[in-house]
Amino acid sequence: MEYADKLLKSSAIFTGCGSEPFSGAVAVKGNKILAVLKDDEIDKYRSENTEVYDCGDKMIMPGLIDAHDHLWWGAVADSDHMVDLTASTSEAEAIEMIKKYAAEHPEEKRIRGFGWFPANWNDAPLPTKHSLDEAVPDRPAYMNCADAHTGWLNSLALEESGYTPDMELGAGSVGTFDNGEMNGLIYEPDALNYAWEKVYDFPPEQIKEILRSFMKGLAAQGVTSLSEMSADDYKEIYHDRYKVFREMDDDGELTSRIHVYNKFMGYTDFAKTKEWQEEFYSDKFRICGLKGFLDGVTSTYTGALLAPYADRPDTCGEGVPLATKEDLEASVIAGNAAGLPVRIHAVGDAAVRMALDAFEESIKVNGQHGLVNTIEHIETIDPQDIPRFKELGVVASMQGEHLPMEFNEKVARLGEERCRFEWAFRSLVDAGATLAFGTDFPVVHYNQFPGIYAAVARKNYDGTIAGADNGEKLTLAEALTANTLGSAIVYGREHELGTLEAGKLADIIVLDRNLFEAAEEEIKDTKVILTIMDGNITYRA
Repeated sequence: MEYADKLLKSSAIFTGCGSEPFSGAVAVKGNKILAVLKDDEIDKYRSENTEVYDCGDKMIMPGLIDAHDHLWWGAVADSDHMVDLTASTSEAEAIEMIKKYAAEHPEEKRIRGFGWFPANWNDAPLPTKHSLDEAVPDRPAYMNCADAHTGWLNSLALEESGYTPDMELGAGSVGTFDNGEMNGLIYEPDALNYAWEKVYDFPPEQIKEILRSFMKGLAAQGVTSLSEMSADDYKEIYHDRYKVFREMDDDGELTSRIHVYNKFMGYTDFAKTKEWQEEFYSDKFRICGLKGFLDGVTSTYTGALLAPYADRPDTCGEGVPLATKEDLEASVIAGNAAGLPVRIHAVGDAAVRMALDAFEESIKVNGQHGLVNTIEHIETIDPQDIPRFKELGVVASMQGEHLPMEFNEKVARLGEERCRFEWAFRSLVDAGATLAFGTDFPVVHYNQFPGIYAAVARKNYDGTIAGADNGEKLTLAEALTANTLGSAIVYGREHELGTLEAGKLADIIVLDRNLFEAAEEEIKDTKVILTIMDGNITYRA
């Protein structure tokens, strides 16, 4: 008879295998779940050496798995190496925050910031380098928009990163004034990469210091798995960073499992990905597959739509899609042929359709390859494309908190009628799609519960209806499952993560309440009081 090292007892255990919690316990042996027990079975797994945690009526559930994050960008944003602009309500207010940070951090050779967002500035005109040049005249300054698709740079940053107004880019663009001079705005990932290589370059010991702090924050929020979805290219700067992550893994310093996706747009030879995958592949840090960006975001009119923007009828999206149909399909087919799952950023309904078409073409060429391809965000979708997720075996990877974050922006950009299918969680689930939830951190914080609340209630932070009142709500069980098992499926790890079952890895959290008995508005305020990852306690409130 095997006895448990740890027994977690509660009147509310949500395993993710059913729709309701029950009273019992979870037995842990080493780094795995030994058994999930009803009340009358508990004693036979307990010895005198078993640690017993009686959680009362606090809910026990699988560790939260964030399906979509930007790990390193987020870790830096979560540190004191960046100024947080998310609370700014205007360009002027953001500038004051940047000035204050720069004055308080004379040791930083670059001034980095993130979180400014047009919707928070009441759709004022986008900023330019002029105000940033005045605020930071002596150092390069890089300010990443919350949408992760727009950069705001001063003149020294433009110069340091090598930008020119007419530079050739695979996708994306460099903003200019009417006279052709660069205005300090950079759009979309291919263009932004020149800047981000400077912004996120730190020496190894500083990388470790930043990641250690980030791991503590993740554990406190019950996030036991996450991803690096920035589509890192095949350059030494990224390889060197991965080697530092592996060192931390070897030293037992990773308390959340990291899943990396490398760039696929523009490539049809993925030998380097396979080489890196072999080099970096453990339980806690691995190269998983490929990621690409097909469009941008509707906030700056770079989301690709099937019909023109309601408030800009002259465009269906500026500079998008970011790849031709032929190039996209060639890359997807080659990636899947190499045994690599592909994840495609597609915010607008036109981009979603194009991604589905590419995945369908890959099946025609490669056969039923069994890989989990994924579309990221799907903020708006044509109803004709909803059944195709199940038909093609494509996972819908979405972020609940993006709905209230936008402050009804989609209604303004698309119009009320087309917003019937904005963040269409219910329609996708009813059509048999697998849904995976995450945060897109640092676009929003890695606390998963505001996003779960948004998916269940379809409400803003203040309790008002978020976006169109379109009925696309999930049940609590569906939202929790999307944030655990659904995300494990994306990572190809549903056999070992995502539910509380015997034999699975012991990634378990305890909440401060039973969510199934709490009022709906309480969901967003939920706290984690205990986190276990790989059988070890990584956080205790």
